[in-house]
Amino acid sequence: MKPIEELKNKIIQGDCMEVMREMPDNSIDTVITDPPYFLGFMGKEWDNDIAFNPKVWKEALRVAKPGATLLCFGGTRTWHRLACAIEDAGWII
Repeated sequence: MKPIEELKNKIIQGDCMEVMREMPDNSIDTVITDPPYFLGFMGKEWDNDIAFNPKVWKEALRVAKPGATLLCFGGTRTWHRLACAIEDAGWII
């Protein structure tokens, strides 16, 4: 696990689950994300259903400080599945 000082003020590109595993508990003030919408965009592999997996949002909740904010964009046809996964992970909607 990396100290939070190594991650501050940086844009980190990578698999969200791998990156969050390197973050300490209760270390993030705000999560802002625009995950894949799972709409079959041009058949791209990255446009998958990861955002509908509560495990992703549980990990985000683990790294978030108590009272942290989650801002998550979702597709117009699939936002409800996204919201359910976030709520199922323990976030308060």
